[in-house]
Order: sequence, then C-alpha cells, then structure tokens
Amino acid sequence: LTARQVANVAVAGGMVWLAWRLHGPVLPPAVIGISALPVLGVAVVVAVGRRDGISLDAWLLAALRAVRAPRRLVAAPEGIPPAPAWAPDPHPPRSRRRNRRQRRRRCRRTVPGTGLTPLRLPVERISESGAIDTGDGWVAVTAVGTVSFGLRTSGEQYALIEAWGRWLNSLTAPVQVVVSTRAVDLYARADHITDGIDALPHPALADAAADYCDFLLQLADDRDPLDRRVLIVHRVPRDGGPRAARRLAEHTARALAGLGSPTRVLHGGLVTDALASACSPWHPTPAGLATPDTLITTDPTATPGWTVVPFPPGEDTGPTAPGQGPATDARDARRRTRRQGNDPADGHRPVEDAAFGVSAVVGPGSIDVTARSLHLGDGSCATYAVIGYPATVTAPWLEPILSWPGRLDVAIHIDPVSPDAAARQLRRARARLESSRRLDADAGRLGDPATDAAAADAADLADQVARGAARLFRAGVYVTVHAPTEQTLIEACAQVHAAAASVLLRLEPVTHRHLQGWTSTLPLTTDTIRIRRTLDTGALAAAFPLACPDLPAPLPGDPPATTGVLYGVNLASAGVIVWDRWTQDNHNSDILARSGAGKSYLIKLDVLRNLYDGVHVAVVDPEDEYVRLAHAVGGTVVQLGAPGVRLNPLDLPATDRRPGALTRRALFLHTVVAVLASPQDTTSATVTHGGLTPAETAALDGAILDTYHAAGITADPATWATPAPLLADLADTLRAADDDAAHTLAAKLAPWVTGSFSGLFDGPTTTRPEGHLVVWSLRHLPDEVTTIGTLLALDSIWRSIDRPTSRQRPPGGHRRRLVVIDEAWTMLRQPSAASWLFKMAKAARKRNAGVSVVTQDVADLLGSDLGQAVVANATTQILMRQAPQAIDAVADAFGLTDTERGLLLAARRGEALLVAGSARLHFEVVSSADEDVLAGQTDTTSPPQHPSAPSDDVSGADWTEEEDLF
Repeated sequence: LTARQVANVAVAGGMVWLAWRLHGPVLPPAVIGISALPVLGVAVVVAVGRRDGISLDAWLLAALRAVRAPRRLVAAPEGIPPAPAWAPDPHPPRSRRRNRRQRRRRCRRTVPGTGLTPLRLPVERISESGAIDTGDGWVAVTAVGTVSFGLRTSGEQYALIEAWGRWLNSLTAPVQVVVSTRAVDLYARADHITDGIDALPHPALADAAADYCDFLLQLADDRDPLDRRVLIVHRVPRDGGPRAARRLAEHTARALAGLGSPTRVLHGGLVTDALASACSPWHPTPAGLATPDTLITTDPTATPGWTVVPFPPGEDTGPTAPGQGPATDARDARRRTRRQGNDPADGHRPVEDAAFGVSAVVGPGSIDVTARSLHLGDGSCATYAVIGYPATVTAPWLEPILSWPGRLDVAIHIDPVSPDAAARQLRRARARLESSRRLDADAGRLGDPATDAAAADAADLADQVARGAARLFRAGVYVTVHAPTEQTLIEACAQVHAAAASVLLRLEPVTHRHLQGWTSTLPLTTDTIRIRRTLDTGALAAAFPLACPDLPAPLPGDPPATTGVLYGVNLASAGVIVWDRWTQDNHNSDILARSGAGKSYLIKLDVLRNLYDGVHVAVVDPEDEYVRLAHAVGGTVVQLGAPGVRLNPLDLPATDRRPGALTRRALFLHTVVAVLASPQDTTSATVTHGGLTPAETAALDGAILDTYHAAGITADPATWATPAPLLADLADTLRAADDDAAHTLAAKLAPWVTGSFSGLFDGPTTTRPEGHLVVWSLRHLPDEVTTIGTLLALDSIWRSIDRPTSRQRPPGGHRRRLVVIDEAWTMLRQPSAASWLFKMAKAARKRNAGVSVVTQDVADLLGSDLGQAVVANATTQILMRQAPQAIDAVADAFGLTDTERGLLLAARRGEALLVAGSARLHFEVVSSADEDVLAGQTDTTSPPQHPSAPSDDVSGADWTEEEDLF
C-alpha cells in the first residue's frame, strides 16, 4: 500500500478505536464490531479502489470540489446588465461575520452586480516578444509544421523519429506539445474566387468559377476537411525570465527545422491568436472584443502590471493582482508587484488584467461546467486522459488518435527526469525485479517470463541512461474532444475511445475535472490532472506527434490561404489537397501517367482553376485536346499547319523596346535556320542536325542584319514598328550574296520558302496569340514541320512571358502565367525544342511563370539529361497510374517506397500521388458539374465528380475524331 492508502485505512481504524474507547464499557463487542465493518469496508474500498484512472479518494475529493465550484464561468460579462435593485441577493448573508466573508469572496470570485464568476485562465500577461507570464513561470511558444510520414521509407521514418528523440534528449525544462485539428477554410478560397468573377473575360468561365465556388462550399459542408497544427510550449521558472523561455523556443525551432517542416517562434500577437484559437475552436475571436492580434497593455498611469478594479460602494478598493483579492495595504501590493517580476530591462509591455484580463480576449464567452463535459460557447468538449499503454509501441503510436476525422486537442506534457533521479528509479526497479527472480529460484519455481523480460529491459535502459544515450521522462497525454452538441460529443468520444483502443491505449474521462482537463490541453504547460507515466526516449519519440497524412497547416502569422488549386480529396484522411504552386520555390510541375489514367482531365482542371484566379495560360497541344475547352471559355486557338495560318520568325516583339532586342531576335533566327537546314528523319520524328558550318554561320549573320536594314529596321527602337521582313526576304539576301556558303544555305531554305513546306512562312503572321488562354495546336502540322512549328510556338510563348514590364515590376507584381506542355515526350525527341523547354523551366520562376510538363512516355522524359533536368526543376510532381514496365524507372527517379509503387500500379482513374518536397499525398481528383463538362468534352478517362459516387459516364465522351474533321 502507498502512504496515502495507509492513511485512509488508518483514519477508519482510528474512528473504530475511538468508538471502542468511548462505548466499549456500554455496548457489547459484537455490536461495536458489526458497526465497524461498514466503516472499515468503505475505508478499504476508498483506499484501494480506482475510478477514471485515479484513486477513489482523489476522485471523491474532485467530485466534492466540483459540487462546491461555480457552474458557469464568464469570460466577458461586460455586456451583461447588473441585477435590478428588487432582485434578491444571490448570496444572502446569515451573520455579520458571514457577511464580511461573503463580501470578500464576491470581490474575488464574482462580477460586481451580476453574481457571475469570471473565467481566469492561468495567464497574467503576454509580452510583445511572445513570452507568457503564468504567475509561476514564463512560457514561450514554437509553431511546428507537420511531416508526411506514412508513405516514407522505413529508413526515412527511422531518421525522423531519431531526430525527434535527439531533441527530446536535449530538453532541460518541462515542455508541452499541443496538437490541434481545425477546419480548413475553404470558404475563404471560395470568397476569393467570387470576388474576381466579375473580372473574368468570358461568361462561360465565370459560370464555371461560380459552380466551382459552390462545389468548394459543398465539399466543406459534406467532408468537413481538417488540418493539424502543432505548438511546442516551453516553461522556465519565474526567476529564469522571458529571455530564457525565448531561447528554448528558438533552440526548438532550429533543432526541428531539419525534419523538413516549417518552424516559427511566435511573438505576442501570434501567441494571443493561438490562445484564442485553442480556447474557442468554433469561434476563435470572441464577439465584441479586441482582435486576437491586438496587444493588450497596461494603463501607463497605474502601477506596472496592475490595474484598479472598481468595486460597488461600500467594498474595499485597491490595486488588484491577477487572480487575487483586494489588497489590504500598500506593502502587500509592492510585494506582489515584485513577485510578478516586471523587469524594465525586459523591454516588454505587460498585459492588463482588469476584471478579466487575458481571459476576456482569448477565452470563450462563457463556460458551463458539468460532471461529464464542458460547454464552450457554441460547442461542447470532454477531456480524456491516457492511463494505460501497451507493453511495446510502434511509431507513430499516437497517429490513430491524431488522425481521427474530428476536432480535438491532444496535449503531451513532458517533464524530463534528471539523470541522477533516473538512475535511482532504475536501481530500485532492478532491485525489485531481481529480488522477485531470486525468490522464485530459492523456492524452486520456474521463472516468470514477464519478470525476466522486464529485468532485462531495465538493465538495458539503465545502461543507456548511464551512457547518455537515453533519458527518462514523466509524460502525461490528454485528449480534449470537441463537438457542436452534447449528443454528437457522446458519439465523438466513443469513436476516439475506439481509435485509442486499436493501439491498446486506454482512455478514461476526467470526470468532475473537465475544466482542469480543458486547461491542461491549452498551450500553457499547465497540468492540473497530473496523470503521468514514466517513458524512456525511445517510447516517447515513437509517439512522433508531427506525423500527418495531410499537407502542413499554415503557421500562425502566415497570410490567409485564399489561393491555391484544389487537386482532390485525400484518400488517407478526411482532408483535401489544395496546392498553391505560386508559393513554392519554383512554379513548375510534372505530371507522369500512362495512357488512360486521367492526366488530361487533371491538367484541364488545373488550367480552369488557374484561370479563375486570373492566371494567363498557354498550352502546347499536340492532339487538339484543349481546342474545345479554349472555344468554350473564350480562349485563342492557333492551329499551326491549318490553311492560312502563318508565323513569321523575323517578327520583333511588339512591346519590347529594350536594347538588344534586335540582337536576340537575330540569334533566335540562327536556331531557326539551323533547324530548317538540317536533314529530317520522318520515321522517328527526330532531327539529326549538327548545326551550321562556321562559313554558313558567318554568312547567315550578315544576311540577317542586311535583311532587317533593307526593310528599314535598325538598332534604333523607333524603327522596330516597321513591318518585319519575311523568311523569303532572308533567302533572297543569301542568294544575292557573293559567297558560296550563303548560296548553299539559300538552297537549303528553298523548300521552306517556295517549296512544299512554305505554307507556314509564305506571308506575315496571321494571328496574335493574346488572351487569357492560348492553345497552340500542333495536330495539323506534318511530321516534317513539327519541329519548327513547336520551336516557333515555344518562342512565342516565351516572348509573352519575357516581357519588359515583367522586369520592371517587383517579383510577384505582374500577371502570373502558366505554360502547359502536353505530351512532352514528342518535344524531348527534338533537340531544339528540348533545349528551349529546358531554358523555360530554368528561367520561368524569375518571370512569375510556371511550366507544367505532361507526358505518358516516362522513358523519353527520364532517359535524357534534359528531361531529367526538367524534372529536377519542378517542385510539384504528380504521378498517376504507371505501367509495370516503367515503374522501376519512376521509382528510381522519384525515390518511391514499395507502398507508393503498389499505389501507382493499382491506382484507379483519377487517383494520383502528389510528390512535393517532403510531402507525399495520395489523392483522388474531384470536380464540379460545370468543370466536368468543360474538362471531359474530349477526355474519355475523366474520373467521377465525387469519390462517394463513382461512375464511368463522362459528359461528351462520345466525341470522335470523325466529328472533329467535320
């Protein structure tokens, strides 16, 4: 028995002994013994019984305190009018002495004139630097992003857990890790699109954008997507000061940055925001109060850190400390001021704690306390404590609770045990186990396998502690489940309990202590439940609370996430995949999939959703898959090879008046002529040219300048508005030159000027590729002309990106442009087009542009150095269903695990794997009804509109090539 249990039994025994001494001479011993049996029985039950993970006497004491405590706490009762004069006093005095005691208690615990009890969180002030004064210590907060864990290799998972364990071993002060799930704000994205609908250039595009917004709102209501936010809270003693807490928070930010997740130490405004979000999960900003990022400061005329609280007439007044009653004299006020530790050298302004202080800003409007739950504003919550753990755990053993599709807060309180204390605990544990083994041996009994295993584990752990490879921690895990109503809370708690039981974790409710349990899950390092368990570094690191199957949530202080493209719904959680390529290191993306996997459908949705956001899109379309989409939304289609469609490679940029523009155009003409003068292999659609000879290059350079001069165009930008010469003019200049190399080059250009291939160059440019969507169709080009047509299309796209206005504006200040290269394998077989694509992928980011490469021939993309360079310069990579013959090359190029290989081989249409930095996400493409019509007109592989209702029927799937010809 413990000392507490012995004390309980001793009290009952003392009562029986006292009854024996007082009534022994009068009553028979049998009567006294029979009367003592219930007393002793109750004492034994109270001593050895347990309820909700704690001893029964502690549970009864908590119930007694809950009965005496107020049932309703109010954080902001300023709007509640005082009770009328005729209303009875809620605390009528029974005597003069009781009247004085009641008055003091009312000043301390109730609001004057209302009888309501104020909510006082364990926070006294928040400094500008982000340090929180809790009255008995200083607290600093670090926000950490989550890490994609499930689809990583075993080696990568081990490295992550080992890094987390090294950080745990470096702890010297108590730490709290708070993991909160909150709703993804799809409403803000819908509002952002709605605000720009009127500016969209075509009614059909505006209708599709409006339908997309409705689809986002429906997805938010039906699926309730959540994200996970992690706060690590450090506490130092009062005499340590706020600077020590900040140093620990900064050390954590640096140590965990190596995990590949973003980290940030929160300052005062962000800390206030984080506390408001934790206290009010349904409405983070209390109505009628200061916004969470408003820094609350003290009155400069008052004593630093103090404020004068007005009391009703006849009450005592005086400077009041946070959580304290009225001061009796100035000496007590000065003593409390010194204890509060307002150090002028700290340079921080304290938070005012008037009648309610910080609680009025960050706390919920009111709290109703019951034995089994709390009512926070518009919702309810209940707190559970983890009181049972399995003998062995696998990483991450907290994931079943954290991934539960609902709103909850999980707090892990970690208190490192000093090495000396850990050595003493292990020594006692080993002595107890060894004595049990020896007693069994002396009695001739077989050894207990559990005892033998525990003794070996204790010896191994003691060796690791002695070597400094591991440490012991006192850890407590608490889970607060939130729900909008009491009935849904009961169902949610049952689901969380089942999720914990799946990994042999035992949860028990903190009955009669839910208010204390709720405050224990706030990011304040306050643990009033005190249900702890000793864990070593390995077991605690295996919890790894940063593991999450969704994208990292925005850190506090990040701008509101109103942009981004909805790629689909997460198949590993209830979340959604909203990815913003424009906030990444570069804006390029790759989409690799076999034929029929749904890649065309996905890229069309990507194009549409970028158009909603005002992005200009250019598409290189070898198969006319985007022509109808462009016509439907008012885009421009340039069908190279069609009758009457011509491009003049000698055109100067219409708006480019930078010095050297003419020189750059002349250099591009060298590439054009080199392609035209090279022999073609029509069977493989490849060009086998090795460039021009030096003599031909010199003759061409002079002929280009002479041709421009003959047309009246010189180095003076004022002459660049003159109509540009044609390719035939350049050939005439070469034929007129007194040079054999020029004559030879003119002969090579003859088929493109006057021969069979002259249709593309026999006149001025017939179309200006301008607009929000430009589709360059290459389907009508003969194989012999495909190379030069592709080169001219890429050159025109590059000129629209590399405009002089883009260089004069600050980064991000000009219009974003997206270039889609569909069936990129056809271009990678052409050296000139591959080089141009490589250049565009390298330089697009500086011009606020992105390149999206789509291909089904993985060998061509990964089999060349240029193709691998294009993949390496793309932050966003989307992999869809792969052929078994290509899966090895894809796995080697992207470092896929065996699980990911299996996902790609067995993926259905519309399923994809997003590989973006450290994130690996398995999702399914979803679309609205209008988007399905626009994106599925020419695509027979489009996925269903919603994953809950799969269907093979696609609008417009019966369109054929014969209909396109007519």
